[in-house]
Amino acid sequence: MSAAEPRLLVVDDNEDNRYTLTMMLNIEGYDDVAVAEDGAKALDLLKSQAFDLVLLDVMMPHVNGYEVLAELKKVGSLRDLPVLMISAVTELDSVVRCIELGAVDYLPKPFNPVLLKARIAACLEKKRLRDALLAHTARMESELAVARDLQMSMVPRTFPAPTPQCPIDIHALMQPAREVGGDLYDFFRLDDGRLAFLLGDVSDKGVPAALFMARTKNLVRLITELARGENRSILSPGEIMTRVNRELCTDNATLMFVTMFLGVIDAAGRRLELCNAGHNDPYCLGREGVRTIATRKGIPLGIKLDTCYETTRMPIEEGDTLFVFSDGVTDATNRDQEPFSEARLENALGGLLGTGAQNVVSGVADAVLQYAMEQPQADDITMLAVRLCHES
Repeated sequence: MSAAEPRLLVVDDNEDNRYTLTMMLNIEGYDDVAVAEDGAKALDLLKSQAFDLVLLDVMMPHVNGYEVLAELKKVGSLRDLPVLMISAVTELDSVVRCIELGAVDYLPKPFNPVLLKARIAACLEKKRLRDALLAHTARMESELAVARDLQMSMVPRTFPAPTPQCPIDIHALMQPAREVGGDLYDFFRLDDGRLAFLLGDVSDKGVPAALFMARTKNLVRLITELARGENRSILSPGEIMTRVNRELCTDNATLMFVTMFLGVIDAAGRRLELCNAGHNDPYCLGREGVRTIATRKGIPLGIKLDTCYETTRMPIEEGDTLFVFSDGVTDATNRDQEPFSEARLENALGGLLGTGAQNVVSGVADAVLQYAMEQPQADDITMLAVRLCHES
């Protein structure tokens, strides 16, 4: 609606009523007024031109006021167009029916100039506010869509195939519950040829969590790649987490925190180094079936400044797959609000033994989707699988 010149449509089968109402509207400063003598012509005008308000008579030949309102509800672009009913005092029951069909108010005949001015101004103001809200919502949705694309571009979406030099198969999936989420995953090669991988879950969802997620991911990368210990050695996962936690605790005005699992796999040495900061214990899929990997679990990152995190070291065999996940997987609910649970996750993983990393991730994702059915996703779902392949 133009604030300077709103467009009005007067619909009435009585020519005197149309003339009188148009004249009164002109006197009040509404000069852009179109008229229609019946509902059919009004609908033709409404579908071909833009209007800000319709003044609609109830009783008309061919297509009456009820039918016009019903048709407007079928057309998405006209569903919220304000309609002010024109009625005689004896037609109040009809007006009530029209308001139930979507009309916003009514004008009694004969027309009162003061009442006419007040009700039209109120209707136009409501439309202005609704249009502003819709424009704001559309702008926010557009910005969130861009934010989602940016967030998804921050996590690796190309997964390298295993090679004789690096016989590691890795795959991951992240599904935010909202447009943007607070989960994260990452993987990258270290200077000594080992592969680092991580998965985290921020304490909140939405834009604040996404920003905290981005900060956390960048800190892990920077500290892992730039910081060095004694003899210029690469830091262990526990040392990396200790330094990341220190940075996250500094100036943490939002009091947000993140659970995280960080691992480093040495394919040549068949060794794993792991650190768990308050995250779910991962699973190992191997010759012994599905088993939980218990680690020395610390508190989430961003809570206590002087926390020191420990590194767990363990062997890994060819064919073993490490599966790391966020609690959005096990907390996904069905129609009865029952969680997917660790038991169902273990059962799903049991059917994926001996398969590649991508099959493990997609298999669990399918199991969660089938269990939840049409239930809306309440939390971010993220999972990552790392498999040490047999050397060819």
